[in-house]
Amino acid sequence: MCGIGAILDPAGTSGQDAAERMVEALRHRGPDGDALRRIGPLALAHTRLAIIDVAGGDQPLDSEDGAVTLIANGEIYNHRSLRARLEARGHRFATGSDCEAILHAYEESGLGCVRELNGIFAFALWDDRRRRLVAARDEFGVKPLYWWSDGRRVAVASEVRALLEAGVVSAEVDRTALDHYLACRFVPAPRTLFKGVNKLPAASLLVVEEGGAPRVETWRAPPDEPFHGLSSDTLADQLAERLSDAVERQMMSDVPYGAFLSGGADSAAVVAAMAARSHRPPTTFTIGFPGHGGLLDERAPAAESARLIGTDHHETAIREAGFLSELARAVPHLEEPCGIPSAPPLGQLARFAAERVKVVLAGQGADEPHGGYGRHQAATLLGALRVAPAGLASPAASVARALPRAARARRAAHLIGGRGDAGRLLRLVEITDAPVRSALLGGEGAAAQEERLGLARGVLGDVSGRGLLEQALYLDTRMFLPDGILICNDKMSMAASLELRVPFLDIELMRFVERIPAWARVRPRAGKRLHRRAIERLLPAPVARRPKHGFSTPYDDWLRASLGEEVERRYSPGQPLSSVLKPEAVAQLVAEHRRGRFDHKSVLYCLLELSEWHHAFLEAREPVPA
Repeated sequence: MCGIGAILDPAGTSGQDAAERMVEALRHRGPDGDALRRIGPLALAHTRLAIIDVAGGDQPLDSEDGAVTLIANGEIYNHRSLRARLEARGHRFATGSDCEAILHAYEESGLGCVRELNGIFAFALWDDRRRRLVAARDEFGVKPLYWWSDGRRVAVASEVRALLEAGVVSAEVDRTALDHYLACRFVPAPRTLFKGVNKLPAASLLVVEEGGAPRVETWRAPPDEPFHGLSSDTLADQLAERLSDAVERQMMSDVPYGAFLSGGADSAAVVAAMAARSHRPPTTFTIGFPGHGGLLDERAPAAESARLIGTDHHETAIREAGFLSELARAVPHLEEPCGIPSAPPLGQLARFAAERVKVVLAGQGADEPHGGYGRHQAATLLGALRVAPAGLASPAASVARALPRAARARRAAHLIGGRGDAGRLLRLVEITDAPVRSALLGGEGAAAQEERLGLARGVLGDVSGRGLLEQALYLDTRMFLPDGILICNDKMSMAASLELRVPFLDIELMRFVERIPAWARVRPRAGKRLHRRAIERLLPAPVARRPKHGFSTPYDDWLRASLGEEVERRYSPGQPLSSVLKPEAVAQLVAEHRRGRFDHKSVLYCLLELSEWHHAFLEAREPVPA
């Protein structure tokens, strides 16, 4: 796992030290080594976190004839089988690095090489024969990649900060992206909250021919035909076995590794598979919140899971008094606010784990394809609500807003009306409605809503012939997961120079999962039904019976007290943020949430995170000379 950067600048106007500044900005992603390489109009920057072939896997990597040069961030889990096939075709490998398989696969298959990779990656390569820069982001977007262009130059990097430090772009708010953030808690690709900085979508290539305009191509493909005639028991058996295989693939490491363990079943299933496929007890880590009981302070259930599975377990804790300082520490590394209250504790947990290991496996990525959220239950209602008159949408929403803390009622009301199924599915995810965003932004938002709708329709085109529930699961997995939870995971772990892997999103495993009919994966009031039956085959019975329990925080309580007051203060008239969002609208949200009649915790946390972002990147930042 590493940090990568590239600047394609035929005229040489970016300055000789721009790539050096990229290296320094990416140092935390790769403390084990760095490199710069200049090839004609291109400068490559790389920082290395050594995981595979620690002694010999330095980058950049070159093809046998020197015509192709690669820098990569990630892990290629099927690199051994790729290596064997490529060597049989005459390719000669110079290192034991898993990433070298990308290089020779590109020589063999060109841009189609990405379809052969089972892994998490973001890479950039220079093809000297074709005089082109190629960059790519893995299929589910586990590793982020950003890019910028002014029409003459193109810059690519693992993090936005590297682009800012290189001096090619300055920090400025993208107002359309801000609407996306207030609606969804994150900014979906290709936008970022930084005006002019693009996020490469998951399963996408960026191709820049020398002298030509950048183009983005997707290699995302529709799922294969659904399975027919397989019993639930057969599917659960195969799912459990394939999950164990995925975990074993992702235990690939030449350095110490472990796992994050929450109080729930998903992370425990990963750990149980690790224990079954390894000759030593897994090393596990958890974080809790003292004084907040078993539902939020998960140290006790995590410790019990560790005892039953047999792990070398370690725990740490975070308190309310330290939450704001952890948030202030987290956001400059997050770079893009993601509206996930577990980000600050995740950052603390990553630093804690990095004292003992360099790699962790985690349990994220199961909820989206298997139907683990309340919105997936709501999606089962879509068929009936399709026939409801669109004129009911506004009255239904008004009634739902009047009910105290009625998240489910509001979710159901959101399904009425809309412009087709894509609009309804989007509403399942949105944490605010149009009137709230309009009040905060001062009437803006129509263009952003159209853009979100277009992005959703683009993804849903892959499964247009499938049922609405299956479309909801696919949209969650392919549009919302990559640029929300997964970017948060990457940024918070890599801030501590820790690699985080997600076995539930293993490519081979997901090829199987997405062929399972949605009705088999999710039943009314039984989300993740098949998934839970599968992991029961891996887990001790007391752990398998536990309810869903991811890494959570008591931020709802805190927002009714000290954090709520802090949000209102930061957006009050005269503060820098009062020019970004309307102070009176923020104050109203805080007051309604404090009284307990409305549940605004999601958007209030987003506002808190946004304030830290604004301070870190717009208020406190000194401009870098171009």
